[in-house]
Amino acid sequence: MAALLVHSNPFCRRRTYFISGFDPRGVAHYQGLFKRALKQRGWRLGRRLPGEQITLWPLEKQGTELAFLHWDDVARAHWPKHPFSLLGQLLPYGWDYLFRGRLWAAARLCRGVALCGLYPLVVLAIVFLLAAAAAWLGLQVGPPIGPIIATFLAAMVVWRGWLLADQLGVVWLSRSILFTYRLGEARDQSLRLRVQMLAQSLLDLERNSPANEILIVGHSSGSFVLAMLAAELRRRPEAETVLQKMSLLSLGQNLANLALYPRADAFRQDLRELAKPPRLPWLDVTSADDLLCFAGVNPYEVCGMPLPEQGNYPRQQLLDLRKTRGLRRRRQWLSVLFELHFVYLCDPSSGIDLCGLIAGEGHC
Repeated sequence: MAALLVHSNPFCRRRTYFISGFDPRGVAHYQGLFKRALKQRGWRLGRRLPGEQITLWPLEKQGTELAFLHWDDVARAHWPKHPFSLLGQLLPYGWDYLFRGRLWAAARLCRGVALCGLYPLVVLAIVFLLAAAAAWLGLQVGPPIGPIIATFLAAMVVWRGWLLADQLGVVWLSRSILFTYRLGEARDQSLRLRVQMLAQSLLDLERNSPANEILIVGHSSGSFVLAMLAAELRRRPEAETVLQKMSLLSLGQNLANLALYPRADAFRQDLRELAKPPRLPWLDVTSADDLLCFAGVNPYEVCGMPLPEQGNYPRQQLLDLRKTRGLRRRRQWLSVLFELHFVYLCDPSSGIDLCGLIAGEGHC
C-alpha cells in the first residue's frame, strides 16, 4: 500500500472507487474492461499502481484516477469448485427459498430476480432427474455389472450437467446466490472485516493524496459492499472531511437480496446509518430488462423502514436497456441476459456514462 500512496497523483480532481460484484476474475478483468471502454472515448488508463486493498490507475491527461477496491479474494474463498460441493450448499438454500417464503417475498418486489433465484434449483432438479433416469437404465443390465454401469452413467450426467450449467452461467449465478445467503444468515464475517480494512485504506489514500471529488461505485453485489463501506466511513469521526466530498453510485443493485433476510440486522443498520442527515448523494441505476437486479426497488421500503425525509433516497434512475441495445425480440433479449448486467459499466448509450464520470465529466 505504501508504494501506491507515494506514486498517487497529488492533484487529483476526481477519484472513482469501483467495487465489483461477486466475481473472482479480479482486477485484471476489470482493468481490461475499463481500458477498452475508455479507449473508445479517447482516454487512456495509466500504469497500474497495485496495493494490498486498493489498485489505482491514473487517467492520462485527465487529472483523475480509478481505484479498484479488492474483495474478489473473499469471493474466491466462497467459490464452490466441484459439483457436489455446490449441491451441498444449494439444498439448504433451496429449502429456505421454496418453503420459507423467500421466493414469494422476492417475487412481490421483482419477478425477474425471483426467477433468477429459482433458476439454479430448476436446473438442479432437471440434472437430478436425468441422472436418476440414467442410473435406472444402467440397472436394467442386471448384476453384477448393472450397478457399475448405473453409477457411471449417473456420474456422467452430473458432470455434463455441470459443464453445461457453467457454460450457461448457472454455476456463477448459484455461487453468487449462495454467498448472499451466507451473509443473510449471518454465518460469515469475512466481508465485514474486509469492509473495515477497505475503509481504512481509503482514508489513508485520501489523507496522503486527497481528491477534490470522490465517487464510490458499486456494481451488482458490490452494491451492498458499497452500502457497508459508506456506513463504515460515516461511523468514523476521522472521515468527516472525506465524506463532504463523497457521492455514491449503485449499478444493477442487489440491496434487497441481502436486506430481506431476517438475520441481516447488521446490513439494515448500515442502511439506517446512511439515512441519517446529512445524507451522502446517492444515485441508484437499474433496469427492468436486467433480471439480475432489483429494478426500481427502494431498499428502505423492502426492510419496512420509513423513507428518509425530503424525498426518495437513494435517487433512482431506470434504464431501457432493450431499446438502447436494439433487442426487439424476446429471444434476443434472453440470449444476452448476463451481458446486460454489465452494460452499465461500459456503454454510455445505455443511459449512464460511467467512463465519463471516471474521467471527471458530469456528476451523479
